[in-house]
Amino acid sequence: MSSQDIDVSFVMTVYNKEYYLPSVLKALLNQSGVKNPEYIFVDDVSSDRSIEIIREATKGVPNVQIVVNEKNQGISRNTNKAIALAHGEYTRLLDSDDIFPLDSTEILLDLAKSNHADMVYGCFTKTGEEPEELTNRKTGDFTYKYYPDALDGVLHNRFIRMGQLIKTSVLQTSGGADERVFIQDESLPLRVAMKAQGAIKMSANVVLVPKEKGNFSGNKLQLDNDRFMAYYFALADNKDTLPKDKKALMYKRAVSAYWKMVKKTHKFPYLHWGFGKYLYVRLFKPQPHFYTLQKMYGRFMGLENIRR
Repeated sequence: MSSQDIDVSFVMTVYNKEYYLPSVLKALLNQSGVKNPEYIFVDDVSSDRSIEIIREATKGVPNVQIVVNEKNQGISRNTNKAIALAHGEYTRLLDSDDIFPLDSTEILLDLAKSNHADMVYGCFTKTGEEPEELTNRKTGDFTYKYYPDALDGVLHNRFIRMGQLIKTSVLQTSGGADERVFIQDESLPLRVAMKAQGAIKMSANVVLVPKEKGNFSGNKLQLDNDRFMAYYFALADNKDTLPKDKKALMYKRAVSAYWKMVKKTHKFPYLHWGFGKYLYVRLFKPQPHFYTLQKMYGRFMGLENIRR
C-alpha cells in the first residue's frame, strides 16, 4: 500500500474498552466521505474482550491492521507504533472510548484539502450519554479559523483530545507523541505543529465522549503531570530554535500546569512559591527559566500514582 492508495488512516490504541468498542467501531466504520480508508489498532494487553470485539467488527473489512502487544507499553508508545504503520495521505487518531460524528472525517478532510492545512482540529464534548446513543450523530454547523503558523494556532487554542486529522508525512516526521509523556493529548499537537504548514481549528464537536468509566481523564494529577511534561520537554529540546514569543507561551503553559498541581496537593497553595511564579508569568510573559522548570520537574517526578 502507499499514500496514493489510502486516503485516511484511522489509528486507535486500545486497553480494556469492551464497554465502548461496539459503538465506537460502528461510528468509525460508517464515516462518510472517505474513499479508501485504513484501520490500525494497537492493543496494549487488554484483559477483557476488546481485541475479540475489534476482530468481529472488522471481519471482511479491507485495509485492517491489528497489533497485539505482548507487554504493556502505554498510550504514547502505542500511538507512535500505530502512526508508523499508517499509509494514508492523512491520519485521523481516536481514543477507543470516543465516538466520531458520522460526517466528521469528511468535513475535516475537506477543510485540510481546501485550505492546504497539515493539521485540522475540532472540539469535543462530554455528553454523559451511553455510547450506543451517539452512533448516529452528525457534526452540525460550524465556523473555523486557519492559522498559517501552526504552532501559533496550537499555543493560542485548545488543540487537545484525539480525533484530529493530520497529514501523515508531517505526523511521522514530527515523531508523533513524546514517549516521555504518558498521555499524548498535549505533546502530539505541540510536536506536530513545529513541523506543520498551516493548522485549522473548527468550532464543531468532532469527538463525542460517552459516559466515562475509569478513564485516565479522571486522574487530574496525571493530566497536570502530562501537560507540564509536554511543554517542559518541548522547551528543553528546542530552546535554541524556538522564537521568543513561542517560548514565553510554552513557559506559561508549563507553569500553569505546575500551579494546578500545587492547588491539588498543598494544604495552603497560595502560600507556595508556585503561586507567585504563576502570577509572574501571566503578568510579564518572561522567557523560560530552566532552573525553575527543573525544580518543577523534580516535584512532578516525586508524585505517586502517576503513570510514566
